[in-house]
Amino acid sequence: MEELLQPRHPLDKQHQAQLQVLHQLPEIQRAEMARLFRLGNATYRYQQLADGEVTEEDYRHWLQGLPERFRQAMVKGGFAGAKYSLALRRHALERRDVGYSAFMQAILSPEDWAFEQQQRAAAGL
Repeated sequence: MEELLQPRHPLDKQHQAQLQVLHQLPEIQRAEMARLFRLGNATYRYQQLADGEVTEEDYRHWLQGLPERFRQAMVKGGFAGAKYSLALRRHALERRDVGYSAFMQAILSPEDWAFEQQQRAAAGL
């Protein structure tokens, strides 16, 4: 089952839980669930890159591009409230030229990358 989870989750407890889920699934469902785990694992790894790297300058820059109502909510919560927002973390990484798409393409297999692109296109993203 290990080969089904590349990239693996960086936290061993989560990786073991994923292996257990795959082991318990009927074989016909394993490949699809493993793909979802791989995509999630890659996204988690991307978000980890922002640990300790989001600054108040990133926050102020991010606020400028938000729709008015969302910006008001984020201003109300302040930097401390938004610091761990996935959207702000991604914004901070993108500002440092650590792009989500390039990272995901580098870490995923070509088949998983193509699948993610199809899903994003279908969702209009």
